[in-house]
Amino acid sequence: MNLMEVTEIQATSILTPQKVGSLAGHYDYSLNPYAGCAFRCSYCYVPKFPSKRHDDFRQWGKWVEVKVNAPDLIRKQRAQVFGSSIFFSSATDPYQYLELKYRLTRQCLKELLNYRPAKLTMHTRSHLILQDLELLKQFGDKLSVGVSFTTDDEQIRRDFEPGAPSIARRLQVLRSLKDAGVRTHASLSPLLPCNPERLAALLKPVVNSIWIDSMRNLEINNRKDLLDKHAQFFEPSSYARVQEWLFNEITNRPHTHKSAAKKSNYDVAARLHQTQTTQEQGGKSADENQQLRLLLTNV
Repeated sequence: MNLMEVTEIQATSILTPQKVGSLAGHYDYSLNPYAGCAFRCSYCYVPKFPSKRHDDFRQWGKWVEVKVNAPDLIRKQRAQVFGSSIFFSSATDPYQYLELKYRLTRQCLKELLNYRPAKLTMHTRSHLILQDLELLKQFGDKLSVGVSFTTDDEQIRRDFEPGAPSIARRLQVLRSLKDAGVRTHASLSPLLPCNPERLAALLKPVVNSIWIDSMRNLEINNRKDLLDKHAQFFEPSSYARVQEWLFNEITNRPHTHKSAAKKSNYDVAARLHQTQTTQEQGGKSADENQQLRLLLTNV
């Protein structure tokens, strides 16, 4: 069992201005009630920006800092909240399993409701967001929710994201949010080895849009053995074609090729057969059954 270092801290601020990077120009602030990650995603970009207390990317996934004063800081920074656009969260998962204990995300949302941001985007991998569904619906059309959905293959998910909720859990989140009238998008960032046609079929009915991106920041990737194992899938030109096919398929744009399998040399048929065989033999995995026992999360 992985031991997690959990530290309660007093943060100095909670709204981070977005001057550079992928959020700049789209959001005024990001909001992260936790620092660190326990979903242990091997590819996470956050260790590229080390803190004084945690500067070794190889330790990523082994610590979480809990900003216990986050709701108080929102009250103090309330003038910045009004009319702003906020991405919640960019460097942690706001619904990591520690949220069951601290409920910081829930408290922060209640504060944000008081000060009326113009746009709020939640981003998570976790089904715990559904516990706050009624609260989230109070933001109305100012709210959108993104769910990280990087593969259709549960074994791939376990390899690359060993502490994260299962694919079935994430699909449940998207379906429930859509049924509740919440705008949703899927983040395929990075796109992991998958059966593209099956992944598209899962997502098309439950998302309004998608964000798709490549495997980046290889210098801080802590499972380079997985990159070697799946080198055929990540071959740049083939990888780009699969991304293009998925984007066009999910967003109903015209294709230059009819089959996703033709877009890549990766053996998607063999991967799909392996996934189906696992499901037939075992039903729910032991990993999925352990999800509620893990008080840990992702970025």
